[in-house]
Amino acid sequence: MTPEEIQNTIQQMLSVQRQIQESQIRNTDNIARLESYIQENARYIQENAELIRNNREDISSLRLEISNLVTEVAKLTVDQREKFNQFYGYHQSADSERLDIVERLAKVEKEVAQIKRQLGENY
Repeated sequence: MTPEEIQNTIQQMLSVQRQIQESQIRNTDNIARLESYIQENARYIQENAELIRNNREDISSLRLEISNLVTEVAKLTVDQREKFNQFYGYHQSADSERLDIVERLAKVEKEVAQIKRQLGENY
């Protein structure tokens, strides 16, 4: 082999080695970026997991509050129904008392009219 061929071969080998080194540098950069990306995603996932846990706790707490409110509304509804029935009963008894008073008044008016007639005939 001639010195020129040896020099060409060495240059080709150096060129291949340079390409390999450049490729390794690119791969190292890519790996560093991927590691950074993975770490960011891990933090993001961890933060979201914490938010999800907090949201579940909040939802659970809200469900309990809603359940308590529904129970209170149900009790109030029953109380209101009982009060309405009681009021309606009072109204009905007041109506019957009013009718009784009207009947008594009519009876008294008849008796007064009859007494007036009797007194009028005797005068």
